[in-house]
Amino acid sequence: MSTARLTWVVLDRLVPSEEVAAAKAALIARDPELQSLVTQGVMSDDEAIEALRSRQRRYGNGRGGPGRPPTRWTRRLAALAGATAVATVLLRLAH
Repeated sequence: MSTARLTWVVLDRLVPSEEVAAAKAALIARDPELQSLVTQGVMSDDEAIEALRSRQRRYGNGRGGPGRPPTRWTRRLAALAGATAVATVLLRLAH
């Protein structure tokens, strides 16, 4: 399990309810931009945590690599698109 995913598991399931605010503040403090927005009142703590979650989903698991590996459906869709492109080229060459 990646460190980033483990962070969310800990925050979602293992942090006692009286320490959730402190845990959220600690996560927000790790991102200077979000911390500034929360301090200015532009964004709430919950919005900042959701922004962190969406960044993780969008940009990957925090280890520098891509996010989630392609799913079975994504691979099938890519194969179908490739086969369609090849068939289109072959049909145009045949005419």
